[in-house]
Amino acid sequence: MVDVLYLDYETRARVDLKKFGVYAYVQCPDFRALMCAWSFNGDQVQLALSQEECLEIPGLTDDNVIKVAHNAQFERIVTSQIIGLPCHKFLDPEPWYDTAAIAAEQGWPRSLAPLAEALGGEQKDEAGNRLINLFCKPNRKGGWNDWTTHPKEWMDFIDYCEQDVYTLMDVCRQMGGLAGWPNLTERRVFMADQRMNDRGVNIDLDMAKEAVRCLEENNAEMAEEFTELSGVDNPKSNPQMMAWVKAEGIPAKNMQATTIEALLAGDELTYEQRRVLELRSELALTASQKFSAAVGGVSPDGRLRGQFKFFGAHTGRWSGRGVQLQNLPRAGLPSEYHVNEAILTLKLGERVDPQTLKCLVRPLLVGPFTVFDYASIEARVIAWLAGEQWALDAFTKGRDIYVETAERMSTPSKKLTRAQGKVAVLALGYAGGVNSLVNMGADGTKEELNLLVRQWRKANPKIVKFWENLDEAISQGGKVGSHVMFKHKRDRRGVTMSVRLPSGRSLNYHGVRWQRYRVEDPKTGKFVMKEGWTYLNISGHGFIGTYGGRMAENITQAVARDIMAEAMVRLEDTGFQVVGTVHDEFIIEGMHDLDKIERIITASPDWAAGLPIAAEGGHKARYSK
Repeated sequence: MVDVLYLDYETRARVDLKKFGVYAYVQCPDFRALMCAWSFNGDQVQLALSQEECLEIPGLTDDNVIKVAHNAQFERIVTSQIIGLPCHKFLDPEPWYDTAAIAAEQGWPRSLAPLAEALGGEQKDEAGNRLINLFCKPNRKGGWNDWTTHPKEWMDFIDYCEQDVYTLMDVCRQMGGLAGWPNLTERRVFMADQRMNDRGVNIDLDMAKEAVRCLEENNAEMAEEFTELSGVDNPKSNPQMMAWVKAEGIPAKNMQATTIEALLAGDELTYEQRRVLELRSELALTASQKFSAAVGGVSPDGRLRGQFKFFGAHTGRWSGRGVQLQNLPRAGLPSEYHVNEAILTLKLGERVDPQTLKCLVRPLLVGPFTVFDYASIEARVIAWLAGEQWALDAFTKGRDIYVETAERMSTPSKKLTRAQGKVAVLALGYAGGVNSLVNMGADGTKEELNLLVRQWRKANPKIVKFWENLDEAISQGGKVGSHVMFKHKRDRRGVTMSVRLPSGRSLNYHGVRWQRYRVEDPKTGKFVMKEGWTYLNISGHGFIGTYGGRMAENITQAVARDIMAEAMVRLEDTGFQVVGTVHDEFIIEGMHDLDKIERIITASPDWAAGLPIAAEGGHKARYSK
């Protein structure tokens, strides 16, 4: 029988944990573990009431004892710090079991409180946020509250910490205990993720600091010009902006980026109106936040760690933390020469314009790197899932799918271009229509775009049938095509829909029901009512609507993720050091044999027979698109 240690720390530091992450948090000079509640093998919860007492917890550093925690990366990195490991060394993730990761795998909320509520078991103390703000963050005088300043609240804090472990043990049991992983592969993917986050990526810290300085100067100057032209004090205030828009007679129903882009693309604005909207867009750029997050989150050895969140999306894909590397500007400078010139200008203390700074977010990551990107992975996967043989043949034989799509959509009187074929492939695979084409940049009248939709669907009948079959499977269950199986299970929580993927894991949707629900209209920004199938949002709040096209998107992205996840494990097993995964792209430290890496990441898993996988890669001194 394996020994299991359940644990939950309460800690303090001046670094903002949510903003900069646990790796920078524990390196703060006044970081301290205040207490730890723990249970050995599920026995009565006990308490270590100081950092010194935490070091005496049985099995804490014994690799033969499984450590269970919610968001276990936090407890593991805290433990690494308090036992005195250097900033670049961390406890091996192998003996750690993360109930938050398991919750995500099973389609439940990641946060402990909504997870416990969804499972109907031991409830987390709702007073926790108040107590954390009281004891885990500096007080107004810059000092620390503790048991001497707030003895009653400190006792409540102890109870809160203790209750968290009881809740932890209960949710772990309800999710299957240590057998909660769907399969061994998923556990190995999680281990690769943890090592990638521990490894981190080298950044140009001097450049980041100068970028923060430059952005502050640029923003101050632009804010002054903005207020002078518009009379609006706060460019980030939507109510103030909407009042200005109304007074100016500008036809805008909201201040979303797409709305402003559409206005700027027209020729109906005066020079002053155009400049105000341009300044509003530039002041809203997130580049400054990314540089600041890099400066605040970097470890003493110059590496940025903890930037990737395992199973950050319902499909299993990674999401970003800190600098948010999953949400980087697409803009880039024309060449490596221009990048180096802009960086030198910054480091000399000179000003760089906002758009150039935006282009320098990616080069913030310093290599050398070997970067590989999967080629048209979603288009390949949905064709494989649906059995769209002409598309599979095109991919297998290395033909240009965008050209081939354009040819199949063309008529004798109207030949379509590769660009039109590309837009159609990217926009229409998940039952999208005219709006999807417009969002991808398609030009034309509504009638012309509707014709494109009809032509694409005529050229891809198996994919259209796949959507229809998925619609039926949402309500009736059963097998869809050769690779996907829907199962429904009713319990006290309602209906759970499990979608068995080719890899062996499942996408899980809880509380599935047919009902009216609210969605935001992308054109107006207002909420409208729809009717259809819904499931519980994994955030623990509200419902999300779904249908055949949406399920096709979820399943396709999940399969693409599984291809990438298994490749990540193979890369790690072969000794390559993955330092990042951005969408369908691997960032690998060092310059390596391109053919060897391509063979590793395009190897087809046993469950993906017949799926043509391709990738393109190269070497980079700094990260770039």
